Amino acid sequence: MNAKIIRVVTVTGADDSIRPEELLPIARGYSFVEFGILLSKKQQGSKRFPSRNWLEELYILWRREKFALSGHLCGEWVRNLCLGKPSFFEEFGYTWKMFNRFQLNFHAEHHPVDDKKMSDLIRQYHRDKPIIFQMDGVNEKIFSTLVNRWGITAFPLFDQSGGNGVLPGKWPKQPPNEYCGYAGGLSPDNLQKEMERISKVAPGPIWIDAETLLRSEDDKAFNLEKVRRFLEAAKPWVKS
Repeated sequence: MNAKIIRVVTVTGADDSIRPEELLPIARGYSFVEFGILLSKKQQGSKRFPSRNWLEELYILWRREKFALSGHLCGEWVRNLCLGKPSFFEEFGYTWKMFNRFQLNFHAEHHPVDDKKMSDLIRQYHRDKPIIFQMDGVNEKIFSTLVNRWGITAFPLFDQSGGNGVLPGKWPKQPPNEYCGYAGGLSPDNLQKEMERISKVAPGPIWIDAETLLRSEDDKAFNLEKVRRFLEAAKPWVKS
């Protein structure tokens, strides 16, 4: 019998290859789904990174339906946030308010940080919502400082893959009494096996996140059929 340890299943990478309204049947059919939206100043409008017009349409849908969304910041917007510079919030416009939580994607690159300014910025714009930290073996100290010194609500995401769809040799153990996420190489075809592995190191609750292996074979499109298959595979592990 599967352990009911999953609270949320994040499917990441919806972009201009689909219409925003195509997400609605999935949101309505799977109460535990969260759509992870990749956000990059430099890459917006390219594959995996939706255009500004697409995001405006998504915002209109969200105002009506209120489905779960997380914003996954990359590149310059993450670097500036770490230094306490509000460029994302100032440049992105009001639509950032649709995200329930933000994820900081470091991609295993060292990020200089001003932890006081960073914590002040998070409180100013995102006071009542959690931050997801990509634990990539490089920037864990930022997470520790913000949580332990400044009292920021943040959750670790164990992800060594960085969006490359590569499974880890072993899954990290869940910290005691800490909500956390697992990502890296998860797919509709391997999820049952990988959840058996994860459940041995994580008593829960957790969330899981998939990206690369939910796309078309040529990586040009967000594949809604693979998304549905992934959510069906996750369902037996989801805590109702």
